[in-house]
Amino acid sequence: MRNEKSATLAALSAAIPHISFEHQKKLAIMVKMMEIKEICKFYDMAENAGKMAQNPQWRQNLINAVLPHLNEDRQKNLKTMVQVMEMQDVISSMENFKEMAEWK
Repeated sequence: MRNEKSATLAALSAAIPHISFEHQKKLAIMVKMMEIKEICKFYDMAENAGKMAQNPQWRQNLINAVLPHLNEDRQKNLKTMVQVMEMQDVISSMENFKEMAEWK
């Protein structure tokens, strides 16, 4: 869902190729500066950073975002790495459980 500011930035970006060449650079720089400002605002908000860190699906969301941009071989490699990381998580959980059982 786009907010009003991102819609405005998209409209300004779309206009760049259609304005006079002498003004394109200035408008493009202005749009990028506005985008950077919005990015800074987003990451300055502590609640968003906390939500991202608490999301248990963060790994799957990241993979889903990256996969379409990889060629077939790299997609397979990424999927294999994910499986290895998942196995490491299971082993780590088992070790933690074992340590807790030994502590009692």
